[in-house]
Amino acid sequence: MTIPSKYAQRYIYHFTHIDNLPFILKNGFLAKNHPQFPVENSKSIAASSIQERRSTMLVTCGQGKVVHDYVPFYFGSLSPMLLGVVNKKNIDQSDILYFEFPISLLERTGAVFTDASANANILPNFYSDLTSLDELNWLEIDSIKWGSADDTLKRARMAEGLLPSSVELTAASRVVVWDQTVKVKVEKIVREAGAIFPPIYLESSARRHYFTKIAPPSGRRETLVTGPKGVASAYNQACEKILQSGPRYEARFKNPNALLIELRRNFSCLPHTAELVGLKSENGVHKKTVDMHTLEVVQNLLNLDEFNDLTDIEQGRTELAAFLHDIGKGPKARWVKNGGLQKVDPDHPVSAMPMMVEIFLEHIQISTAESAKAILKLVCYHDLFGEVLGKERDEQQIVNAVSNVSELKMLYALGKADATALNPTWWNDDLAHDLFHRCESAIVDKMSITE
Repeated sequence: MTIPSKYAQRYIYHFTHIDNLPFILKNGFLAKNHPQFPVENSKSIAASSIQERRSTMLVTCGQGKVVHDYVPFYFGSLSPMLLGVVNKKNIDQSDILYFEFPISLLERTGAVFTDASANANILPNFYSDLTSLDELNWLEIDSIKWGSADDTLKRARMAEGLLPSSVELTAASRVVVWDQTVKVKVEKIVREAGAIFPPIYLESSARRHYFTKIAPPSGRRETLVTGPKGVASAYNQACEKILQSGPRYEARFKNPNALLIELRRNFSCLPHTAELVGLKSENGVHKKTVDMHTLEVVQNLLNLDEFNDLTDIEQGRTELAAFLHDIGKGPKARWVKNGGLQKVDPDHPVSAMPMMVEIFLEHIQISTAESAKAILKLVCYHDLFGEVLGKERDEQQIVNAVSNVSELKMLYALGKADATALNPTWWNDDLAHDLFHRCESAIVDKMSITE
């Protein structure tokens, strides 16, 4: 059976992390249940709950096989699954490689396909007759919108092609990468492996694969959400700019503590905080304006046992970071075209880094390197604990970001104050304490290795 002519020019897509490329060069694409699949060394970007469902989901026309007996492909080039992964901040989108295959791959013996994603509790319909491609919602599959009207349409957009056991790399028509830098990196890996590889292309407007910001302030193409490597880079660059500068005796505030004292009296004492006054959010979770939310976070922080257990120096740094943690949601000019409402912005901690540089270079006379780095780190990573607990962000990012137990304690207190200001039920003390102690143990081990 051949692909109906009206679908013959289409492609199916498999995306994976660049860390998996060396294995793919040697072995091709393997089903999760393939005996040679590198369970321990594979860089998985799928949620563990989804993997569990796929491991037991029976393919109804697949001779008793489950989804994990197949190599998966999407019919759509812009996948809601990737958007979900990117929003969790567990990977840098630039590390994702898109392999494009001719849809004729589904003519192979044993190939099946679905009319919806095979990752939910609701089972999709499975097909082996290629005329049943008419059953798929192609309008939704071809959509380049970031969202779908409802979950049913979202699942239909993620219809899958499933190829049994393995697919050779040479079957791919081409590979799409984020930018020229990634292209060079891939070429180097391929060259060192001595492998045959498909042509490498950058994304074109004709076929979208990645989620990017609309009209970013920089004017450059930017990922919709910055991943862990990008966040670390933004933090390090900000610290470097501050530490390379000398004293600024013309600045208004003698040191960070002087700024903190004034913020307690007048939240609008900085242009960056003044921009938050009266700024409303279209996010239904944020019932208050950004300035009122910030002041509530500060008040929450001061009432926490975890805050009172900090040293005086740690308390000052954490409280100052609480006043500044949301400055990346401004300025108001960003949101004029949205009726003055601040859009949901998971990247606001990264957006705050250039602002923090301005604050330290233009408004504070003198700060120690230790103080500047600690305050910037708290602002940059203030959402980390909350997102590990509530959004499946990888807890290893806490261990990677934090240099010592003092920073861990400050970050924990700030994260708890922020999360409980939004919704007290989001913060589970037992789970949070367990997470803290796991990270504390890992950080102590990391410090002992470097000493």
